[in-house]
Amino acid sequence: MKQVFTLSAIAAALMVSAVSQAEEAEPMQLDAVQVSAEKEQEGGDILQSEGRDSYAPEATNTATGLTLTPRETPQSVTVIGRQQMDDFALDSVADVMKRTPGVRVYTNDTERVRLSARGFDVENYLYDGMPSMRSSGLGSPINLTDTYIYDRIEVLRGASGLLNGIGNPSATVNLVRKKPTKEFQASAGLGFSSYDRTRIEGDVSGALYDDGAVRGRFVAAHEEGETYLDHYENEKSTFYGVVEADLSQNTVLSVGAEQMEYDPMGSTWGGVPLFFSNGNEADLPRSFNPATDWSSWAQDTSAVFTELNHRFANGWETRFAYTQREKNYDAYLASAGSGLPDEQTGAGMGFWIGRYVDEQTQDTIDLYAKGPFELGGRQHELIVGATNTKNEGEYFGYGQDGSFDTTLPSIYTWDGNRAQPAFNAQTAEEYSEIKQTGFYATTRLNPTDDLNVILGSRVFDWESSRNVVMSWQGAYQEDFDESGVVVPYMGVIYDIDDSHSIYGSFTSIFQPQTVRDVNNTILDPEEGNSYEFGLKSELNDWNIDTTLALFQIEQDNLAEATNQPIVGGPPNSVAYRAIDGAVTKGFEAQLAGKITENWRMTAGYTHRTTRDSNQQLINTVEPEDMVRLSSSYDFSDELKGLTVGGGISWQGQTYTDINRPPSNNPERFTQDEYFLLDAMASYQFTDNLTLGFNVSNLTDEKYFDNLGFYNGGYYGAAREYKLKATYDF
Repeated sequence: MKQVFTLSAIAAALMVSAVSQAEEAEPMQLDAVQVSAEKEQEGGDILQSEGRDSYAPEATNTATGLTLTPRETPQSVTVIGRQQMDDFALDSVADVMKRTPGVRVYTNDTERVRLSARGFDVENYLYDGMPSMRSSGLGSPINLTDTYIYDRIEVLRGASGLLNGIGNPSATVNLVRKKPTKEFQASAGLGFSSYDRTRIEGDVSGALYDDGAVRGRFVAAHEEGETYLDHYENEKSTFYGVVEADLSQNTVLSVGAEQMEYDPMGSTWGGVPLFFSNGNEADLPRSFNPATDWSSWAQDTSAVFTELNHRFANGWETRFAYTQREKNYDAYLASAGSGLPDEQTGAGMGFWIGRYVDEQTQDTIDLYAKGPFELGGRQHELIVGATNTKNEGEYFGYGQDGSFDTTLPSIYTWDGNRAQPAFNAQTAEEYSEIKQTGFYATTRLNPTDDLNVILGSRVFDWESSRNVVMSWQGAYQEDFDESGVVVPYMGVIYDIDDSHSIYGSFTSIFQPQTVRDVNNTILDPEEGNSYEFGLKSELNDWNIDTTLALFQIEQDNLAEATNQPIVGGPPNSVAYRAIDGAVTKGFEAQLAGKITENWRMTAGYTHRTTRDSNQQLINTVEPEDMVRLSSSYDFSDELKGLTVGGGISWQGQTYTDINRPPSNNPERFTQDEYFLLDAMASYQFTDNLTLGFNVSNLTDEKYFDNLGFYNGGYYGAAREYKLKATYDF
């Protein structure tokens, strides 16, 4: 630990020395760092994907805050850019993640869509590199967010606590918004899809003054319609605007706002039963919806943000950024989740019903300085920064007035039609506050032309406070804090030749937890270490990036769900247990880029297993093997303007223990491996007009994408067709 603090002190001293000379320094040419800076000042951006027809990124900065190419990043990283999102009509974050190698998307119910990677839930999200603390509320609006406002989505697999403090071993998702352009550009889209769904979108960008010193971008999208589920429909509206101004040749200020409103009807709470009351497997229709037609989990998120960047003459830059994000939901829920249906009559299930209101406000400030410095006659890079995040939340629960009959007549005749009661009896009230303050430093040392060493650490304090009143438990207060938590990071990259590099990285894991054990006690923070070693290559004249990676994750206090309720906990609660000595081992292979000038591809294979200290397999609801592939081809000559493509998603067997009637003893329930196919085609009729057609789940495969949540399952989406016309002005 002393070495980590020493590293931070040395890094800070180097930063102060470099910045203090900035105003005195003569303008000088600084290789790649200065080239990138000039490109950004001219309106370009080495990180930006818009306007590039490749599926491979030029660079990312999610891992360390430094701008690195994929080959220079000592972890597995995937970037889904604007081209791929448009080709395959990936209109939500969840859609993008389904295309991302190494990431699994699973669904608890219609509005709770979750991600996992390397066998663990994804908890770390960034917006333009700014950390966002995930609240303990029931909703998950991030994965429902419309992607039309984003330039790209970066996914860094493995633990990364440098920028956000929480060293979760799964992945970090960085959502990068579109930026204003100096030149005018605009586009509009109109789409139709299965289940009477419609979509309209528009994007306008350009100079607000003739010289382009002030420029803006305004983006909007609206989608509504039904789905493959009976009596379920949703409506989503997204708005985004940003203004960017050059305060001087080297100083840029940007101010923006975004808002998403999500309004569903027929929202489920949990999945469907896996068994009849006699113990036979239910195998209900995929379209079966256990909710009432008025059940709704309405959510909205909004954010305002500002960012001030300044570049010094010696290549150093500073950034100050502030974001306030609000996440709210108002849920009127009634969904059959208790009991099991009779195989003959369909009777026997009961409703979970209630109203739940949650309001979260999060303020984040981030300040950093980064740039080159010289040591030992060689040039290196350094970033030093600080982040402060505060999340305040209010949560209220309400019971019905007693007029609602909580028995479901029959699953065979249920159509969602039942009158909505009044919710006037408050059953729960909670006020929460979470604070995190952290300081981080990372340096990229270049001892030789072929060897790069990345060293970094983050030191942070974490505080959590909850004041709770429950009708079934009374009032209580919980306070937790951790101070001086150190998250170190080390990476080494060695260039074997001009095209290949070997690498290794290490970082620690620290994850505060909110789940409870059977005795209603919150589990201690998850702790451990994450290791990764591999080979990265740039092939085909640097148009293709490939990665072969081995990883190992060691964890204590790993939370695993049980089949037991929480004693003294809320209704329908699920207790967790803490596992010490859990070890995850696996490997990944990934390819991204242009196979030929006209052929683009992203492909990846992931294998992993997790065992406890007794070498027993755990976390088996996560697949051991996954394959993701997306590819498209642009025709030329007589067929110029035509693009065709396809996608493959395959994952291996998953299973979990479910309480099976009539004995209600735990028995293994298995989802066999499944294979999903997608297809796309588009034709550019003119320089301005393009028509695109997409099909997801081409073979209409029926499968569970989640097992075990409240002893039930949730079906994956049915086949869907999309047709969209896009006009570029």
